[in-house]
Amino acid sequence: MQSGLSKAETTFEQSSYNMDKSCTKVCVTGGSGYIGSWLVKKLLEKGYTVHVTLRNLEDKSKVGLLKSLPNADTRLVLFQADIYNPNEFEEAIRGCGFVFHVATPMQHDPTSIQVSPLLIKPVVRI
Repeated sequence: MQSGLSKAETTFEQSSYNMDKSCTKVCVTGGSGYIGSWLVKKLLEKGYTVHVTLRNLEDKSKVGLLKSLPNADTRLVLFQADIYNPNEFEEAIRGCGFVFHVATPMQHDPTSIQVSPLLIKPVVRI
């Protein structure tokens, strides 16, 4: 493991070499969440142009977090998209070589083991 890097960061460093660097545009759905924002940060650091989808572009805390990331001023593009309307993702995904789909349709209880088909169908359609 590289000095100063967590196991997850080292794994990302190793796996990111497999991504085609000639395709510099990627999309992260749900990019303002814990996992999504970490992924956006790493992709920006690697030099990718990152399209990020959010439920609400008026949410200043989420938008502000993303815009404060290094390189966001030149390589971050935000899109509003509702996971229950898959067509809203088309513009964000257009021209991207990779899509990291980490959006979730709702806040959930991590201890709950019930899965609703009503929540799965919209996610799969994207």
